[in-house]
Order: sequence, then C-alpha cells, then structure tokens
Amino acid sequence: MALFDVEMPEDFMSDLLGAEFDILAEEMLTESAPIYKDSIQKSMKSSLIHEGESEMVESVKASKPKKCKNGAWIVSIGPTGTSKHVYVAKNGHGQRTKRTYPVSNILKAIWKEYGIAGRQTARPWLQKAKNDAQQEIMDRMQEVYNKKVGAG
Repeated sequence: MALFDVEMPEDFMSDLLGAEFDILAEEMLTESAPIYKDSIQKSMKSSLIHEGESEMVESVKASKPKKCKNGAWIVSIGPTGTSKHVYVAKNGHGQRTKRTYPVSNILKAIWKEYGIAGRQTARPWLQKAKNDAQQEIMDRMQEVYNKKVGAG
C-alpha cells in the first residue's frame, strides 16, 4: 500500500464546489440531521423491552452543526438528559432492588446497544438506524448541493 500527501490551496473546496464550503456543509447537516434523528428513534423503539425505556427514545435530539478546530463539520444526534423512571430489578445476588438514582439516557442507550454482562443481552439499534437512513441522507445532501451550486 502506498502513502501519499496532497497539498491543496485553502480555497480549493470553495472553488471546486462553486459555493462557500462552510455554508454548504452547515446547510447539508441541518437538512439531514432530522432524517437520522427519526431513524435512530425508530430503531431504538424496536429494541425496547419495558415501558420505562420509552423516555430514552423521546430524549433523542440533534445539536446544531458546528465546525471543529480541524475544519470538520459535525452534528451530534443522540439521547439526552436523565431517566426519571424507577423500576424494580434484580441485583447481582438475585435480590430485587429499586433504582432510585438517575441514569443518563445515553447510558441506557449504550446498555441497549452492547448489553450488560450477565444481566442484559445486547439489543443493537445503532447500525440499523445508520443503514436505514444512509441513502435518504445522501439524497438530501445531494439536493442541497445541487440547489446551492446550481447543478442539475
């Protein structure tokens, strides 16, 4: 395998795209984030075991797009906040306990995705959400690009 570096002028992307890259990237992410958010919620719903987990699904939010120090544009989409639901569960010794402390919804989502050793099997949802939304997101980004640069 060969390794090579390519040096590009600062304004290369702007010239190539015929539009300001940062504006284009921000608009593409703004337009496509709701698609991925909906896909995540739908996929999460299919992995729910009990009623208390539905607040995890409802807490999914998309941040506003932002530019990183390295120039990349990102948008964060995922569960937010903490669970208000309290339920009776078995601890490691088979005794029933009541969870009274708050658990973050993102932690619950991680438990769903990967499981908890010896207590809960994995019920993956993340890959399904990505696969279900990928083509629609790419189509939406292409629409934004075509509109911005005047392409067909």
